Amino acid sequence: MTSLRAALLADTLDVVCRFGSVDPFVFYTPHDGGHEIAALAPCAVTLVAQRGGDLGARMLAALRDLIEVRRHAPAILVGSDIPLLAAEHLFEATDALRRNGGVVVGGADDGGYYLIGMNEIHEGLFDRIAWGGDSVLIDTLTRADRLGVGVSLVRGGYDVDTIDDLRRVERDLTREPPERARHLREWFVDATSGFTGS
Repeated sequence: MTSLRAALLADTLDVVCRFGSVDPFVFYTPHDGGHEIAALAPCAVTLVAQRGGDLGARMLAALRDLIEVRRHAPAILVGSDIPLLAAEHLFEATDALRRNGGVVVGGADDGGYYLIGMNEIHEGLFDRIAWGGDSVLIDTLTRADRLGVGVSLVRGGYDVDTIDDLRRVERDLTREPPERARHLREWFVDATSGFTGS
């Protein structure tokens, strides 16, 4: 059976690969996980091992790599565990960056964010943030205001961290088109079959 983590990542890659006019990158860990990720991708993706200590340092390193080294701007980072991620999220983020500049953020229901993008590096947005806490989004917006960096907020989302999140997405998928989160739907079917012994 496919793991939950792999199903979520495969669905994220499906959305990104179908978005068009993008160069998809996956910043991954552990360092020996590249082959597994490549097998899940429906298109060619560039695999880059993550660098840095905490989540903020890793995101900053990824954005530096994309914007300063590879000259990809705008650059948008998206979490790999967002079950209802859709092309609309990416379109809104890209459009906001092209129209407004600054930073674009997609807030998550747990107080963090699932998406952040920018045209140029704003290092101060990643310093002294309590990553994993419920004030990450507010702290980031406050920091952006202090730095004079304009922020565009796009539609919110949620990630899968707990069993309650899984129950929520299972309910939500009943109201979504069948092509949304195809791998996660298959994971639910396999998990249910495993529990019933069929």
